[in-house]
Amino acid sequence: MTIVPSSRVGPKEVFRNPYMVLRHDVTRKLVIATRTSEPYPSIDAMRETFVEMESALGYVSRPRTMILIDARPAPPRNDPEFEAEFGRLRKHFLREFQKIATLVQTAVGILQVTRQVRTDERAMGVFTDPSEALAYLGVTMEPERIEVRT
Repeated sequence: MTIVPSSRVGPKEVFRNPYMVLRHDVTRKLVIATRTSEPYPSIDAMRETFVEMESALGYVSRPRTMILIDARPAPPRNDPEFEAEFGRLRKHFLREFQKIATLVQTAVGILQVTRQVRTDERAMGVFTDPSEALAYLGVTMEPERIEVRT
């Protein structure tokens, strides 16, 4: 028997800093990681953010939880040093999640994320449409609930 979660239950914020917001929907076994439009001022700031996110999600059973990364607000950045460190941090952070989907703004974003995750040895769906990302994850939820309220 399939139980559809109540529409009143939804993602609860578990972490926020100037660069990232994490919300966890316990009922749907879903983490939503939203990148803000604030650029990282340094690679160290990015590293610290990943450390803080790891701590915030320490209670989550990753093998039983899916993650939706909303990268649509992210400022563009592709310098080699940043990309290399981001790749290392991303791979570690996403380890063991049951399923991963990423939302990007454009078709060029799809190409960039696909290129970045090629070495991760993990399947990841990359989408521009929130409904498609949720369907890929098998999550029943209104797409507007992905949006972060400020």
